[in-house]
Amino acid sequence: MVCVNTKEIYSEVYSILNLLGDKYINSLPKSLYNMIKTEKMNTYNPSYDGTIPLTKQNIKKESLSMIALFHINYWCESNLDKEELRKIFNENESKYQDELREKYNPDNLFKRNTQEKYIQQDNVSMIEYKESIFTKIKNWFKRTF
Repeated sequence: MVCVNTKEIYSEVYSILNLLGDKYINSLPKSLYNMIKTEKMNTYNPSYDGTIPLTKQNIKKESLSMIALFHINYWCESNLDKEELRKIFNENESKYQDELREKYNPDNLFKRNTQEKYIQQDNVSMIEYKESIFTKIKNWFKRTF
């Protein structure tokens, strides 16, 4: 049994394949295309505009990933095209990993916390301690006796 989210992804991929046309569909293995066709959600039929890039339309990342996988495995016409596409994928992945490292770097998290700590300390006013009358009397007795 396929989960609902996976069925939605298959529906999106099916719609994109139909938008691309028979040339792309025929280059896929028949069993793969039939599996997408049978496993898609029948009540979810997204439509996409061919003049707008898919990344700017409401489409799941998983669907785009599946289309990219089809592109590199079935639609690239030469090994040079495949290598260029792999290079682009690797560059994108390294950029993504760099962003994650920058965002979640423990050293930066601690630096930020210490800076905030110093800022908070600067804003705290000092409380002046005054001796109470009882403490003054007690200290006076201690000194005299």
